[in-house]
Amino acid sequence: MATKANRPATRGRPADPDIEQRVLAAALTVYGEVGWAGFTLDRVARRAPVGKAALYRRWPTKEDLLLAALEHLAEPAPEDADPTDLRGCLIGVLIEAAQYPPYFDDMVQNIVRARFGTMRVILEAAAGRGELPARIPPDLIIDAIMGRVISLIVLTPGSRRATINAERARYAESITDYALAAIAG
Repeated sequence: MATKANRPATRGRPADPDIEQRVLAAALTVYGEVGWAGFTLDRVARRAPVGKAALYRRWPTKEDLLLAALEHLAEPAPEDADPTDLRGCLIGVLIEAAQYPPYFDDMVQNIVRARFGTMRVILEAAAGRGELPARIPPDLIIDAIMGRVISLIVLTPGSRRATINAERARYAESITDYALAAIAG
């Protein structure tokens, strides 16, 4: 029988099992709100909420933390995601695909392949259900959607990008609605 005298001593609070997921989600949210220039471990710690020491133990730099968060985006969609919600899936892909600092290109390419691979599967399933014309290749739909996203990013003056980023859900919805209406028409 263990007594107080012979139990191993523990230091500090018990480990928080949800800390990593909470911090990764907070990192993506902070990045989405303020971009790379405003992204700091302080902001992420406040948003999570966790102590900065917990962040530094896991991710020594803001680059390490953002890379981990971006890697999380490349993981498969959650099991509870509704693959029959074509509009919702497309909007989610667009929102997530637009957030990264410019020098994270390799990671972004992994995310793009994972997310647009998922989009391709979703589009093929929608065509199989008769929601989309089977004659239109999924890559053409993806290109049409991404063409608008890329032009929005490239043609928007830097002074307006924060506004677009803050309203990215609205932009993703309008782009998705337009593409789906054009396809159905």
